[in-house]
Amino acid sequence: MLKLLTYSIFLSVTFLWHSRAAIADGNETPMPSECRSYISIHGSSNVNQFRLSNENPQVETTSENLIEENHIRIHVYDFEASNHRMLKDFYDMVEASQHPFIEITIEPRENADFDEGSGLTNFRTKVTIAGNSNSYIVPSTITGCESLGYMLKGKLQVKLTDFDIEPPTKFLGAVKVNDEVFINFAFRMQHREQVTEQLPE
Repeated sequence: MLKLLTYSIFLSVTFLWHSRAAIADGNETPMPSECRSYISIHGSSNVNQFRLSNENPQVETTSENLIEENHIRIHVYDFEASNHRMLKDFYDMVEASQHPFIEITIEPRENADFDEGSGLTNFRTKVTIAGNSNSYIVPSTITGCESLGYMLKGKLQVKLTDFDIEPPTKFLGAVKVNDEVFINFAFRMQHREQVTEQLPE
C-alpha cells in the first residue's frame, strides 16, 4: 500500500513538472500585453463616470499588413463593467437583443493618410452601433508583434445621438448620461486561419 501511494505521488509530481516545463518551453506562452486586443467605452453622466470594456475581442482580417479593408465585430454581451445595473442599461441602450454586435470597418492602410507631424495614420473608419452607422477619421498607431501580426491602436469621440440613441436618464431625469462617449481600442490583425487555429475545439 505504501509503495502504491509513493508511486502515485511520484506520478503527480512528474505530471506537474512536465506541465510547467511545457509552459516554460513556450507551448503555453502568455500573450504579450502589448499584443493583446481590447476595446473600451468611456462615458459620464451629471453625477459619475462609467467604463465598459472587452479585454479580448475576437478580431478577424484577411491581411496581416492592413492591405485590405478590415471588418471587426465585437459582441455586445462580451463587454464587462464593475456595475451590473450599468451593464444592463448599456445592453438596453444599444438594443443588444436586436443588434448584438458593434461593428467597425477600417479602410486599407494604403488609402489612409499619414500625418508626419503627429506620426499617426488617419484611417477612415465606419462604426455601427444599434444598427446605425457613422464614419470617422481615426488617428491610429501601427506596431508589429513579430509573428503575431500587427497592432492597430486608436481612439475616437462619438455622440450617442449620432447613432439615433437618446442619452438615457434615470430617477425622473435627475441623472442623465452625457451625449459624448470615448472609444479606445487596440486590435491585433491576423489571418482568419490564425484565428481559427486559436479557437477551442
